[in-house]
Amino acid sequence: MKRYFRYIVATVVLSAAAVCTLPLRADDAPKPDHSKVPGTVVAYSPAASGIYVGSPGIVILPDGTYLAKHDEFGPKSTEATNAITHVYRSTDRGQSWEHIARVEHAFWVNIFCHEGAVYMMGGTAGHRHGHCAIRKSVDGGCTWTEAKDENSGLLFGNLSYHTAPMPMVVHDGRIWRAMEDEQGGTGWGNWFRAFVMSAPVDADLLKASNWTASNRVARDGSWLGGRFGGWLEGNAVLTPEGRIVDILRVAGVPEKAAIVQISQDGKTASFDPENGFVDFPGGGHKFTIRYDAKSNAYWSLSNPSIGGSFRNTLALLRSKDLVNWEMRCILAHHPDRRNHGFQYPDWVFDGDDMIAAIRTAYDDGVGGAHNAHDANYLTFHRFKDFRDLTMADSVVQPDDIGPGGPAKIELGDLAIEGRAFAQGTVANGAEAFGNRNYVWEKVPEKLQGWLCTKTLGGVPARMRVTAKRDAVLYMATAGKRQSGIDTTGWEPEPELDFGYTDGGHTTMQVFRRAVKAGQSLDIPQGNWTGGILLVPPKEAK
Repeated sequence: MKRYFRYIVATVVLSAAAVCTLPLRADDAPKPDHSKVPGTVVAYSPAASGIYVGSPGIVILPDGTYLAKHDEFGPKSTEATNAITHVYRSTDRGQSWEHIARVEHAFWVNIFCHEGAVYMMGGTAGHRHGHCAIRKSVDGGCTWTEAKDENSGLLFGNLSYHTAPMPMVVHDGRIWRAMEDEQGGTGWGNWFRAFVMSAPVDADLLKASNWTASNRVARDGSWLGGRFGGWLEGNAVLTPEGRIVDILRVAGVPEKAAIVQISQDGKTASFDPENGFVDFPGGGHKFTIRYDAKSNAYWSLSNPSIGGSFRNTLALLRSKDLVNWEMRCILAHHPDRRNHGFQYPDWVFDGDDMIAAIRTAYDDGVGGAHNAHDANYLTFHRFKDFRDLTMADSVVQPDDIGPGGPAKIELGDLAIEGRAFAQGTVANGAEAFGNRNYVWEKVPEKLQGWLCTKTLGGVPARMRVTAKRDAVLYMATAGKRQSGIDTTGWEPEPELDFGYTDGGHTTMQVFRRAVKAGQSLDIPQGNWTGGILLVPPKEAK
């Protein structure tokens, strides 16, 4: 564990060139304290500004200069009308940074080098507003072309598009990128249709006529047992077999990614729901995949769901085949998941090191980030000798992550063990979850005073019950309103349903199941409430 602090927590340089505060503070505003922030602070925007740091990107220029970028989002930003991206430069390998460009109408863009120039490619504005566009810089990122029409970087007409800082891939004489349009339906997740685009490597990338796009593939809500919420932020990746695929983040089901197949000519995209979903730690959040010839492996940084972790844990992943992924090392973690995050990491290889730009939510001495999602920092990190890192080098071990930690209780002849739960009571007015102010309501007389395994709302629990004698188990979950839980083998007991006092007064469905003496059974999890075990007091004695 100790190795981490030698190469990740760098000295924060507080010169004006190193930390750009966006927007400018009034002179009498509280002074922020950046000293606790992991990595090197590149840019900062306090939560009070209503403008948050999004879409980090990073690239190394041929002369060794680093460029990093981010955009602005939030209630006081202009993301829907005049999206703003900021560009920063470091000439000392990331130790200090200076702001060099403010680019209008640029949102969710990546930054990359190609044929002697620097490009940014992505959208022009936020959801349902942004077009697909590319910009070019020939002076190291200081000035950028404007995407005005089909000859200057505006691609594919005036439809709305979605993406993130995703990688470019050169293959078969073409340069490739994945993206999504927002024409798939209504509502976030439903909107996104996956596709890839490509252009000849020697073409003028600002000309729309030089780009070829595949067909768009829409989501199907019936996939993954009806739990599939959508896909987005796809990676164009060259497989070991020499084919381009689009590997996307999956919403609705934790720890899954989707692999969309692309034809050799780049014109046809297709998806097989039976074989196209793969296990991917952190697949529910944005991740970037790149191939490393030295290790003959694919690498990624992600936010895995470990013990209730959300975006407050950053891990290094590796795969040889894009299907089987292993977590190599936990690189960053903060125990608080509400206001701390290391998210949307963009990274590149730098010899034996990996360097990354990260959208970071962290303590700043003036109240911290608005929440984990609404980051207040852009930070730079160097992960030295990343190929050699193992779980032993992690800043924290997986079993030590998560609210509540390991749990083990006995209720009569039932032994329950796992993590992220505690003993509670089912009764009107009793606390429903360990991390919310909700209480139980409309509890039937039969259930009043029963004991339960109280979970943490939104935090995945693990719960295995072992019966010391033949028994009937009772389990409750918000199954109707919240998808993602498998109740196969459980019989509903609708007359025992009750609720809790969230805004929708969500109903907890009750189920029963018989077990034999000595039998062990996992209580289903997978939705916000999780599955909780209900035990009559007389049986718990």
